[in-house]
Parts: sequence; C-alpha cells; structure tokens
Amino acid sequence: MRVGIYVRVSTQEQAMEGYSVGEQTERLKAYCTARNWNIYQVYTDAGMSGANINRPALKQMQQDIMNKKLDLVLVYKLDRLSRSQKDTLYLIEDVFLKNNVDFVSMNENFDTSTPFGRAMIGILSVFAQLEREQIKERSAMGREARAKAGYFHGGGFAPIGYDYVDGELIVNEYEAMQVKKVHELYHKGLPINRIANYMHKRYTTKHGGWEFHSTVRSALTQRLYTGVIEWKGEVYKGRHEAIIDDKTFEKTMKLYEQNTWKKGSGERKARPFQAKHLLTGIVHCNNCGARYFAKGNYSGRGENRRYRPYYTCYSRAKSSKRHIIDPNCKNPTYAVVKLDAIIKDEIKKLSFNPEHIHDIQREQLGDEVAEQAKHNEVIQKRIQDIDHQVARLLDLYQLDNIPFDTITERIGALNDEKNALTEELVDEKKHVPALTTSEAKELLKRATEILDKGDLQEQRQLVHALIDNIIITDEGIEIYWAFA
Repeated sequence: MRVGIYVRVSTQEQAMEGYSVGEQTERLKAYCTARNWNIYQVYTDAGMSGANINRPALKQMQQDIMNKKLDLVLVYKLDRLSRSQKDTLYLIEDVFLKNNVDFVSMNENFDTSTPFGRAMIGILSVFAQLEREQIKERSAMGREARAKAGYFHGGGFAPIGYDYVDGELIVNEYEAMQVKKVHELYHKGLPINRIANYMHKRYTTKHGGWEFHSTVRSALTQRLYTGVIEWKGEVYKGRHEAIIDDKTFEKTMKLYEQNTWKKGSGERKARPFQAKHLLTGIVHCNNCGARYFAKGNYSGRGENRRYRPYYTCYSRAKSSKRHIIDPNCKNPTYAVVKLDAIIKDEIKKLSFNPEHIHDIQREQLGDEVAEQAKHNEVIQKRIQDIDHQVARLLDLYQLDNIPFDTITERIGALNDEKNALTEELVDEKKHVPALTTSEAKELLKRATEILDKGDLQEQRQLVHALIDNIIITDEGIEIYWAFA
C-alpha cells in the first residue's frame, strides 16, 4: 500500500486551532505505522488556504496519482483536503477513485474503500462548506465594523506606503515617498507602463518591485492614501495618516478618467493627441531623422470606398513645418496595415523563441555586452530565488516553530549572497537597456494573446515597451529593441 500523506495548514488556523504541519505529519506517520502502510511521500502545503485547490503540493500529488504512484491518500481532517464541497467531491470522485486511489481521513475515521465511508464523505463535505460560509459571513461583519471604526481591513498585507502594526496602518516613509513619486510622474503625463518601468528600475517595496502595471494603478487610484477607508461603496474617516492630499488625489483621478473609460459606459473617452495607430512615436526616418506619422486618404467608390492610412516621414509629408528636417526627403512610406503586421510578426516570432533575445543583443550590442546581459539575467534569477527562500523560511518559522537562531543564520547567509550578487550586477553593468532580459521574456509570455485579442492601447503598451525605435531605410526596416 503506497500512501501519499497530504498536510495543509494556513497561518490563521495555526494560531487559532493549534495544529501545525509538524503535528499533523507526526500523527499521520504514526497512523501509517499502525496500519503497516508504506509512505510514498508527504505532500505539504504550508500557509495555504483551503478555499481552492490551486496549491503546489496538491498539484504534485495529483500528478503522482495520474502516474500511478499512489494507492491511497491520507489526511488528518477532511477540511485539510478542501473546505469547498465542490472541490472535495471533485478530488475524491474524479481524481482519487477514478484512478483507483482510496481516500482516508484519520480524524473522522472515514475510508472510501467502504460504502459507508463513501456516503459519509459527501455528508461531511456539506457541513465543511456550511462552516466556511459561516466563517465568511462573520469575517465580513468584522471587516465592516473595522471600516466604520476607521481601521484597515487587516490581514497583514498592507498597501505600499504603509506597514501593518498592531492592527493599524503606520506610514512607511521610504515607500510613502515612492507613492508620491508615482503621482508626480503621472501628473507629468507619463503613461502607466513607463511609470512602472521607471519605478521598478529604482525602487523596491516590501512586496517586491513596481514591474506590474496593476501596482502603479493601485497606487494611483486607492482612496485609502488620502486617509480614508472604503467599504462596500461607503467612505469612512480612517485612523491612519494620509500620504496623498485630497487635491493631489482629485487631480490624479481626473487625469485617470480622461485616460481610461467614461464612467458608466463602455466607450473609450476621446482624448486630444491620443495615438490612433500602433507604431506612432517610435518610427523614424533613416534619411533625415524625422519622425514618421500616420496619415491617409480614401480610395474606391461606393461600398468599396475605404480609408487607407500609411506611415510617412514628416519631412516628406510637409504637413507640419516644425517637424520638417529635410524638405527634399523621399524616404519610403509604408501602409499602416503592412508595417503593423511586420512588427507584430517579429514580436510573435520572439515570443515563440524568447532565447533569440540573446542573438538580438549580440547583433545590436556586440558579443561582450550581450554575454554581460545574459550573465546579469542569471544573477537576477538567483536573486529572485533568494527572495523566495527567505519568504519561505519566515513562513516555516511561523508554522513549525523553527528556532529563531536557526532562521536568523539561514536568512543572514542568504542576504549576504544577495548583497554580493547585487554589487556584482551594479559593478558589471556597462550598458543599461530600458528593459531587462527577464522583463522582456515576461512581456513575451502574453504577447501573442495581446496582439491577437487586445485593444489598440494594450497592443501599443506592449510594442512600445519591447521596442525603442524602428528605422525606415531605403532598403527596409531596422528594429531596435528595448532589451538591447
């Protein structure tokens, strides 16, 4: 009998219910010994909620079941598997039993190898679901009461700019300065994606960096930064200190509404100077150096009459005197649909083979600088791995009571390694691209989906983040990528 022991506990349960990962594991191993069962593996999800089944160890256990490595799954309590009736029955019926794997819950003494056990599993799942709904209801009531009293909703995950101390938000001066900087940059007209790039290259927060657009958007739009608490459409005076004053916040929201959607409608709000074409702003003429812009004309008659825009050099078009550099420029024009398709195809090719980034870097920068970029990418990945290890050690300390001295020693060694790697990154950087190799690869993961299904502004954000410049020459097109 090959047994897979599954153990799960959340931080809240550890504090309130008193059983840790270690205690569950010890009892389950003893149970296996008493039944003369062989333990194949202990699957542990520490600090994981039972509200869904998106958990690393649970996924690994399911994979092992599919590969016929287990005969039985053992848990301490039924709700360790899941607190959702739907998920519990799915795992037992569609994953375990379907693959001839039995399920035993030690605490309830239920065994799916017996008809009684199979019947009672469904009944217990109903009560587990009912209990969770009651917990959610009580939690919601508690959060509403906290909001009315001016307290942050809690949970320990404080927004950037604040620390969560003894149930209250306390201003974190370093992060608060960053939040103010985000508003300042937005007022200067920088789009959210450029603010994200700017902030991520310069600052870190307790949650990581600013690489995600959603992080910047949250810093711009959360009214909490003005010293209030919002709950279910109501606004209450908060007990925390404001980071952004009301006047600044209102200016930000006015700009944000102008740049995004009209309230209560599904139509894009028209803006003066809003780009209507994918490549506007990054295409330049190789002959005179002027920018390209999109203009067009109508051709055809009746139902076949169509507007056909094309990219052309400002000097050649002579439509704006202040943009003309060489009135005799005859650099080629490109149909918008043709040039857009060429650039999209190049990005899609790169998304299918992101390692080609290093070849592009060699072409644009030379072998030495390209190797440096690849070397830095390895270092950055190791730094990210160190951050994950430190976070994991802190979780284990909370859950399993690992001695403080041991945790301090391990984290100290990891931080020493991180500091050394960071210094090496700084010392060895001879060329600083607008986009790191890792950031480029991350963007490319969704590139095809965005280019095929995203709206114009989403596509523009992606293209303008990946490409610094497109040069039109007599012979063709040259792309200068932001990561090289």
